[in-house]
Amino acid sequence: MKYLVLLMIVIPFALKGQSSWKKSLSPHNTNIEMFHSSQTANLPTTETLKQGNFMYEISHRFESISLGYDGLYGLDGPVSMRTALSYGFTDNLMVSLGRSNVQDNLDLRLKYKFIQIDAFFSSAIALQAGIAFNTEVFAGLKKRDPFDMNSVQYYGQAIYNVMFIKNILGFGIVPSFLYNSFIFTNDYNTDKKYTFSIPFYLQYYFNRTWSLWVEVNAVAGGWKGNIFYSADQKNKSHNSLATGAAIETGGHIFFLFITNSSRLNPSQYLVGANNSFGKDAWRFAFGITREL
Repeated sequence: MKYLVLLMIVIPFALKGQSSWKKSLSPHNTNIEMFHSSQTANLPTTETLKQGNFMYEISHRFESISLGYDGLYGLDGPVSMRTALSYGFTDNLMVSLGRSNVQDNLDLRLKYKFIQIDAFFSSAIALQAGIAFNTEVFAGLKKRDPFDMNSVQYYGQAIYNVMFIKNILGFGIVPSFLYNSFIFTNDYNTDKKYTFSIPFYLQYYFNRTWSLWVEVNAVAGGWKGNIFYSADQKNKSHNSLATGAAIETGGHIFFLFITNSSRLNPSQYLVGANNSFGKDAWRFAFGITREL
């Protein structure tokens, strides 16, 4: 485990040292801005940070809107929350470190954009890989050690983006594979569950400030059972839906939306939502990113 984490940290520096050589050989060395951010509210785009730039993210998922006025439509809390910091090693390679307060999930991921085409439609392909440590997990009544191997998850994602109508309408699809979907098994040698999902999104830009978007995470194969340690079948995995507006101003992007999922970090979100599409499922949510 420690060697894998070390490799994920060392490899970007090695690639950074080769960046000038790669750029001299690549026919796609001019970055074409497509989507206006390196991520949507929940999913990655093929965009990466400029070399040397940072990005900070904070996201909240509130309680159910069905709580009504007494619970201020879910806004009274509590909330599921994520914070993250990203850095651009090169114009095509970025690293992100994020934490969700859901099971204290600590996520480290790398994204590399390796091809882009500026033809009739602008398009690009990127790859993302990550490792997640769930550092507060109760398997039964016993709390695990923070970095127990049974609580560690791995995932890989292929990202394809294309823009239509003079870069006004963007489409993205992100086939994703997650290993160890159900983290509550106490024997690491037991067959681990996996999830294969096909998330996709659409975003329509009215101008540089306003846009509308929708995204879906469709769980296509693998684990579709419980996502928490419980015999209650109501917490099994469901497809996720989120839709809302994005507002860009002063280097910030604000995502304001409703969703049926309260799960934030990739290894949590990819397993599926903890709610179906019933009236009690929907909740207000927001995300803010700021490039520095």
